[in-house]
Amino acid sequence: MKQLFLIFYFLLTLIPVHATDFPFRGGEELTFDIHYKYGLVMLKAGTANYKVVEDNYKNQKSYLTTMDFKTSSFFDKIFKIRDTLRSRVTEDFQPLFSKRLINEGNYQFTEDVIFNKFSASYTEVRVRRESRQVSKFDTILFSNSMCYDMLSLMAYICSLNFSQMGNMQEETASAFIGREKVAVTIRNEGQTILEKSETLKYKTYKIALDFSDSNFNESKNAIEIWMSDDKNRIPIKIKAKLRIGAAEVYLTSWKNLKYPLSSEVKIPVK
Repeated sequence: MKQLFLIFYFLLTLIPVHATDFPFRGGEELTFDIHYKYGLVMLKAGTANYKVVEDNYKNQKSYLTTMDFKTSSFFDKIFKIRDTLRSRVTEDFQPLFSKRLINEGNYQFTEDVIFNKFSASYTEVRVRRESRQVSKFDTILFSNSMCYDMLSLMAYICSLNFSQMGNMQEETASAFIGREKVAVTIRNEGQTILEKSETLKYKTYKIALDFSDSNFNESKNAIEIWMSDDKNRIPIKIKAKLRIGAAEVYLTSWKNLKYPLSSEVKIPVK
């Protein structure tokens, strides 16, 4: 179950970022259903909720994003998860800090990532983890490139112009997770139509991600994302290969998007 929910630390906050337009606003919300698949069996494993708050931080405009995860009542009996992630970015897309509040069975901790420096050629962060009021580590990490926390990494992914990016063209990014730096390869697999039902379809870009992380059964195409082909760039569906089985995630509801969800195609019932 930990492997299943790890994918959302990277993926459910697909924040669309463009050089001249910050495409979300305070009050936006997304809700997702999380399913676990093993062979022909698929069970609802839990839900995820994403929210955006716009405010001022140290006299500059910023956005605080929050993602909450919880397992379903069935999976609570197997392994109960109640996790929260928070991340703050400026309107020019610079990460400021992030926090993880992890509550998974008897495993609990809080983790803070504070960005001391952030540029195209150097990133430095302070990472602090505490469990049951006991310090587990407090360290400085750095990278000779732009490196993000788990939520703001998606800002980079969605800053890519997929309409101009050729099919199968690759980009790279990385994120700090705990005391590790995880590399991600992002590959555009082109436009496609995602059928949600006989009367509802979405125009999407299919994006594949490769991860340098042992939680995934296969590093190549570890995760596939069907991202809405409009200015919102929100995930409609996600598939992830896990060590055992797979995870599938579906967007179920949204509120206060900055732009119309023009990628949605409704087919009249005959």
